[in-house]
Amino acid sequence: MPVFMNTAKEICAFVSRELSTSESPKDVDVLKGATSATIDNIGEIGFGYAFNSFKDEHNPYSDSIQEVTQSLIRIGPLIQLLPYVHQLGTAAFRRWMLDTAPFNAVQYLRKAVSFQHEQADKILRTREELISSGVDISSETGGGRDIITLLMKTEGLKTSIDRETLVGHMNVFIAAGHESTRFALSGILVAHPLTPPGHRSTAIGRILDELAHHQDIQNTLRDELNYYFDKNADELDSKGLLDLPYLDGVVREVLRLYPPFTIITRVCQEDTVLPLAYPINTPSGKISSIPVKKGTVVFLNNIFYNRHEEIWGERAGDFLPERWIGKKLNEVTETELRLPGVYSSMMTFGAGSYGCIGIKFAVMEIKTIIAGLIRQFKFEPATQECTWLVSLVYMRAGYN
Repeated sequence: MPVFMNTAKEICAFVSRELSTSESPKDVDVLKGATSATIDNIGEIGFGYAFNSFKDEHNPYSDSIQEVTQSLIRIGPLIQLLPYVHQLGTAAFRRWMLDTAPFNAVQYLRKAVSFQHEQADKILRTREELISSGVDISSETGGGRDIITLLMKTEGLKTSIDRETLVGHMNVFIAAGHESTRFALSGILVAHPLTPPGHRSTAIGRILDELAHHQDIQNTLRDELNYYFDKNADELDSKGLLDLPYLDGVVREVLRLYPPFTIITRVCQEDTVLPLAYPINTPSGKISSIPVKKGTVVFLNNIFYNRHEEIWGERAGDFLPERWIGKKLNEVTETELRLPGVYSSMMTFGAGSYGCIGIKFAVMEIKTIIAGLIRQFKFEPATQECTWLVSLVYMRAGYN
């Protein structure tokens, strides 16, 4: 929590610097600040590494992380072939296929992934040397409590987890902890500095966009945050912040309407028949189940599920933070069915054993950054028209 609080201060300082160049409200591209915040958080908490993104220091590792994301977007439809390519031949054969692929976007992706792998391996070697030397690493970034360091120090895992596996874990942490949150925290908005009342001092994207278009909701949220911090000024890590009902309602509602993972893919492990909770009426009759053959790749549309009126009611497409406040989970939805989502019955973070392992990390990060920004700034829609593109973040195909 202290790491998130410090990062929230950094992104507020970033917005303040952007505003300092103008005497009036101005458009601020919050994407840059959101990117820096999420990379710094996952670096420190995930593997004890300081990216120092807000200090304008050139960091090749950070550049490669962002290049991987951009390259995945560039390859477009080819991304749907990845589950099949992954099953072809040996690892050496698959690498040869990538090395010779006649697509510039694929080559950019290959080079970025290779460089990211090399940097992660370098960080791990440095951390291994520190642990082996027996020196006190409590003063290092992460204080020796980051995930990778704890894994490396755990008895019984030192020999069972090799470096390649740890490098893979690092890259998974980055993808899960950076891209999904950054999407929820990105956008271009008009920001106004607010005069701090007394000792008060403040993700962005979809969340701030909705708040910018719903000034009443933004004001209500700001009032809740100011009241909380007035009463808890001496609380260093502000854990109670996570339990604020209106803040929680705003975050849940935006994650319901705009899930960062828009598509989840699953591979059918055996021939089965999929029953439909809501039968489909067709000219030839009613379809109440769908046969699915073994090996079929199934694409699950999270946005459609999260906005289904038979589940969420007639106003399923509306931004209503109040739907979550003062209600039990089964009172939020309009169905008696057991819903599979691992986060508030939504499919935003997936379902079952393949659900996202970083739910708490993402929600804590988003709430902390929102709290910092809303307390310090007033947000309005940008003067330039912004077009939101559909997110192309996939949860990998798995056998479930």
